[in-house]
Amino acid sequence: MLELDATDHPMELPERFDSYLECDFPKYSQKWEGCTHLYFLVCSCSHWYAVEVDIAKSTMFIYDPDRSCSTNDQIRTDLKPMTTILPMLMMKINIVIDALAIERITTTSKQSNS
Repeated sequence: MLELDATDHPMELPERFDSYLECDFPKYSQKWEGCTHLYFLVCSCSHWYAVEVDIAKSTMFIYDPDRSCSTNDQIRTDLKPMTTILPMLMMKINIVIDALAIERITTTSKQSNS
C-alpha cells in the first residue's frame, strides 16, 4: 500500500473551487455533505485506470488489471494533484483527510479491445 501525505503540499484552494462545493458547477452536481465515495478516471501514458476514493477509509482504490502499464511511482505521480485538492475540498466541509492510502485492485476484468 502506498501512502500519500496531503500535508506535504500546504496551499489555499482557489475561490473558483467554491462553485464545486456549493453545487453550482457542474450541472446536476450533488452536495458534498454525506458524500462517502468519489470516482474518477486517470489516463497515464495512453493507459486508463479507474479510481475510487473511500472517504471514510482515506483510501484510493486503483482499478487497473494491467500492472505492466503503470508502476507504483507512476500512479503516485498521476494522483499527486488529487491528493492535494481532495483534502482541501473536504476541509471546507469539515472533513479532515491527512493522508490517502493507495490500494491497487488488479483482479478486475481486462478490456480485450482497444
